[in-house]
Amino acid sequence: MPNIYYSYYTPICNSIPAVARQEHMLGRELLRKGLEHFYSLSFSPESLPSVLAALENGKPYLKGYPEIHFNISHCNGLAVCAFHNHPIGIDAEQPGYFPRVLINKALSAEEKSFLQAISASPVLEQEWFYRFWTLKEAYVKLSGTGLDVILTDFSFHFSDTAAENDHFSVRCSNPDVSCYQQKLNHGQILSLCCSGSMDKVCFYPHHA
Repeated sequence: MPNIYYSYYTPICNSIPAVARQEHMLGRELLRKGLEHFYSLSFSPESLPSVLAALENGKPYLKGYPEIHFNISHCNGLAVCAFHNHPIGIDAEQPGYFPRVLINKALSAEEKSFLQAISASPVLEQEWFYRFWTLKEAYVKLSGTGLDVILTDFSFHFSDTAAENDHFSVRCSNPDVSCYQQKLNHGQILSLCCSGSMDKVCFYPHHA
């Protein structure tokens, strides 16, 4: 069962580099909290970097703890860290403007048809584009394939029925991957992809 630590935050200033550092530190804090909560591993902010490493594709992992899988994401006003006992990828985005060239770059023919059919307004088009985009990003972060992956080589299908809290059932074209997606209270789209089955997802708020 995936577990997600998350925190809403207010940017400390208008400086993009400063906010990026703020998000980075908040992601590390969520990682520390989750490691302590779920695995009884205690690291200080100073000692955590000593156990972090990255694969050749840049995907981070914990040295000496191959059984622990985690992934971090952040976007405007939100930071999240997902934990699981199988490889996992998570992505979050605040819907808004996107370059239209990304539709052809990222979406399969079926996904583009779905986007066109459901986009009754520019706001809906932005939301549904980011529903697909965050799933694509989460899949790439799960697989660790990096920036060279062809995003149209895999696709996602949404069920026709929405559950509570804007949570849709999502199916991936790769049958070995399970997906979860939710629109959060502040409007961000959060998507999760993991290896194996996924019965439910648990959220744990952290107050920054």
